[in-house]
Amino acid sequence: MASNVYEIHRYQHDNFQCVVARTNKYNEEQIRKDIEKMNAMLSEEAKSQGIRYVFAIGSMSDMIRQRTKKNQRGGGEEQRSSSLFL
Repeated sequence: MASNVYEIHRYQHDNFQCVVARTNKYNEEQIRKDIEKMNAMLSEEAKSQGIRYVFAIGSMSDMIRQRTKKNQRGGGEEQRSSSLFL
């Protein structure tokens, strides 16, 4: 049985920009509430530029693959995340 991984994606208009956060430690409702808060905190300028955060579901195999890539790159860049994922 594959376990779900919840993600927060950043979009500008309809263009995907990046995965902001990824977790399997919290339930879907908690992640959705966090996304609502993040969108509410966006500045008017960011909103006018079409920036928004969107809920997505991944899988554990996606998470493992991402960690493997990051380890092969030598740790890579740090991902920014909301307080929910700290």
